[in-house]
Amino acid sequence: MSPSALRLLSLVIGGAALPLFGLYALLIFISIPNATGGMEPIMATICYTAFTCIFGALITVAINFSLQLSREAKGAHRLP
Repeated sequence: MSPSALRLLSLVIGGAALPLFGLYALLIFISIPNATGGMEPIMATICYTAFTCIFGALITVAINFSLQLSREAKGAHRLP
């Protein structure tokens, strides 16, 4: 692929981490226990842990893939 296409893909994939972080924040906000209802505190803790693991992994993969494409666009080849 051409360097310009790789740079564009790098920006697009890097930008995909922002909506993932926004969705993570929304799900954490929804699962907050409150006085008028909502989730039980134990279930909320389980949801917090699960959401953190899942979205942390997805955001890490997106950022690492974006950095790899950026290095490819510059012509630097580095094995993981």
